[in-house]
Amino acid sequence: MYGRWRSFILKVVIAALLAWLLASAPLPSFAREAWFPYVQVPVVVFVLICYIGKLMLDTFFYNHYRP
Repeated sequence: MYGRWRSFILKVVIAALLAWLLASAPLPSFAREAWFPYVQVPVVVFVLICYIGKLMLDTFFYNHYRP
């Protein structure tokens, strides 16, 4: 069980760092319209939450034992 927790926490930290980089990255020149900054951060946070939810289901509710 310790290995699952360690793997889970490592993946969550990597995903959070990637989300932070994507949310705080400077906007490219084509995305300087008024609506893009209001969409960038919520989309990144939504994808992060979905990924963490999938990761939790796979880590804690998937049978890791071979028959």
